[in-house]
This record gives sequence, structure tokens and C-alpha cells, in this order.
Amino acid sequence: MLILAPTRELADQISKVVLCLGEFLKIKTHMCCGGTVIAEDKKALQSGIQIVVGTPGRIHDMMKREFLRTDKLKLLIMDEADNMLGRGFEDQIKDIFALIPGEI
Repeated sequence: MLILAPTRELADQISKVVLCLGEFLKIKTHMCCGGTVIAEDKKALQSGIQIVVGTPGRIHDMMKREFLRTDKLKLLIMDEADNMLGRGFEDQIKDIFALIPGEI
């Protein structure tokens, strides 16, 4: 599952909730946002993460670098999608959609 949020702050809030649920459900989660170390994101994503929460810029970057693979992606959630599209993320969102399977 991939959850996109327009800001690092919102992604952090979502990530904390998902992390708590993940502990209970035995699901691995990771937050990918700008301002963090790319090498840490790469390591975490390659370890078998099941839920990724992040901002469009970092998520798109991780996809382009092929650190975030989408071949097994089952669900994409866009929190505050109208806000993301209204804040200039439209091109990044389109690029993300181009990199995920068509049935998502």
C-alpha cells in the first residue's frame, strides 16, 4: 500500500498511526519524505516494507531510482488529493501514476 500526503507533517501523522496499526497487525511500514537520508529510505524499502507513507516528491524519486517497486502494489491512497493537486504536485502525481500498475 502507498499513502501520499501533501506535506511532511501530515505524512508524519499518518505514518505514526500506520506504525501503531502495523505493530498490532505485524505489518512493516516506512515513511519517505524529503529532508531525510535517501540511503536510509533505500535500505528500508529494500527490506520488504508493506505500507509506505510519503510526500509526492520523495515517493516519485524513490520510484524513479527503483528503490520503491510498484509491481506488487495493491492500493494507493491520496490523502488531501485536492490539496496536493492545488499546490503544484500535479506533474509529480501524474508521474507517480505512470509508474504504478494500471489496475491500481
